[in-house]
Amino acid sequence: MLDRLIYADWETPPEAMTFEAPLGELLDRLRDLLPEILGGAAAALAEPAAAPPAFWDRCMSLYLVTPALVNVALNYKICVEQGLPLHPTHYFEVSDRTRFKKRYPAAQVDGANRLFLDAIATARALYALDPAAPGLLADFRRELPPRLPEFIYASKQDKYTWRASDPSKIRSLADQVGRAMRPAIVVGAAHGSIMSGLLFANLLKVPLYFIRFSMFKRNDAAPIIAPSDLAFLEGFRAGPALLFDEDVAKGTTLTRFGETLRPLFLESRTGSVLRHSLSPCWPDFTGYAWND
Repeated sequence: MLDRLIYADWETPPEAMTFEAPLGELLDRLRDLLPEILGGAAAALAEPAAAPPAFWDRCMSLYLVTPALVNVALNYKICVEQGLPLHPTHYFEVSDRTRFKKRYPAAQVDGANRLFLDAIATARALYALDPAAPGLLADFRRELPPRLPEFIYASKQDKYTWRASDPSKIRSLADQVGRAMRPAIVVGAAHGSIMSGLLFANLLKVPLYFIRFSMFKRNDAAPIIAPSDLAFLEGFRAGPALLFDEDVAKGTTLTRFGETLRPLFLESRTGSVLRHSLSPCWPDFTGYAWND
């Protein structure tokens, strides 16, 4: 799995975390990274000192770029379901003032939901270094709607998201959860939880889904839940569901996320990779407590 090939200073986000590019270009970048990583992983794990520095840089690039698939697919799904404009560089806030100004065909809405699920599956395969990953990535690229390769994905240095992407802390959370329960599904609060959520669900080997709830970057007043989300999550109603966010500082996001999604499941718990020691929010599971 890719997490075994990632080495970094997990306190300070790297410059490589800041980048901006069209989705199509990022998919091509991932396609070019995969052969050497898949071909060199076993040797690098057996003798890390013998692997060239460029190999480790490629592994980090794969870790940082892969979330773009889920991020863009999720926002595309939201635009067509919520009647928002499709724009390659602007992410629209979702509110009564902005939604349902446009109407998209039912076939396009269905296609957006399939694309979102395929994005999650492909991203998980990339993180797992699954031999099937190159084929899944090529299939995903082919099924993109005509304009979507031009949509811009932007990543910025975010110290809390970065700290919560530390594989050792995610593994600590997964170990705690695994000892106590086997989730029927992990539901992450996107967009912040995408990178850590992909690895977390892979470690647990359980289904994964994301609901957009970005209070501070997208000004979401509540989790954005469409009928398609309710229909998908109904299949996991018995639970237990693990409601997940990567970082709990004040805890507002995870608290509201839990309040909204908990009624959808007969049993649910909450989890975060990081929790500030002074936070009034106490997830059921936490990978690591921190102080600033």
